[in-house]
Amino acid sequence: MSDSFPAFEAISLSVQDRVARLTLNRPDTLNALNDAMFLEIPQALAHAADSGARALLITGAGRGFCSGADLVGRPLPAQATPEQRERANRAIFERVITVVRALNEAPMPVVCAINGVAAGGGVGLALCGDIVLMSSEARFVLTFVPRLGLVPDVGATWLMARMAGRARAMAASLLGDAISAQDAERWGLVWKLYEPQALDAEAMAICRRLADGPQEAVIGTRRLIDAAPEMPLSSHIVLERDLQCRLIGAPDWVEGVKAFREKRAPKFGDPG
Repeated sequence: MSDSFPAFEAISLSVQDRVARLTLNRPDTLNALNDAMFLEIPQALAHAADSGARALLITGAGRGFCSGADLVGRPLPAQATPEQRERANRAIFERVITVVRALNEAPMPVVCAINGVAAGGGVGLALCGDIVLMSSEARFVLTFVPRLGLVPDVGATWLMARMAGRARAMAASLLGDAISAQDAERWGLVWKLYEPQALDAEAMAICRRLADGPQEAVIGTRRLIDAAPEMPLSSHIVLERDLQCRLIGAPDWVEGVKAFREKRAPKFGDPG
């Protein structure tokens, strides 16, 4: 069954069989980020959670995933002092922070299917996924520094440095050269490449597996992996203990043990 939601301007959302599908839906602009999109993505995540979604797929409509900020539709700022300009920009940038936090803290695993170019802020949006899949014909482009005189945003430098290492993140950011899908896979930015015609079906199949999985263990594993680079092992093993002690003996664990003994696939339930 598919839930219905209020009409969005810049995205579309559907939830069916506990899998939410969020599509960046401005294909004429290669799904460029505008104010509506920044406001609607967190709203869509909340709607998906309220509808019982246990996995979220994010992809783009048309030929691209996301071309970054909408530089055509966005008006140039009025004359202002540096202080006035910074104050106004800070207020606007809160929307970027809200989107990154919403994706990072989503109560379900996030799968990003990069169906076409991801440029500028679209790179950060793409890499926010827990599992990132990419069309073999897609590419990443960090246009901020060489083309716009800006630093990369939407979390792109933090994500790229962790995934690809300092040398690759630095060169890609400062030079702005396109990163092919094949290089993105080799660098560890994405998990797997698919032929364009197969990407969507493969992404939905992975979402289905995640939705059928033990949700508390899925979310706990994400916490452990995300925390690992920031914590010494002595602290990380304590976090691991705290999560594991809540799960051993819980209904999903009992079902998993029974299924193992009975040589069948487990049927995990909703988190209690």
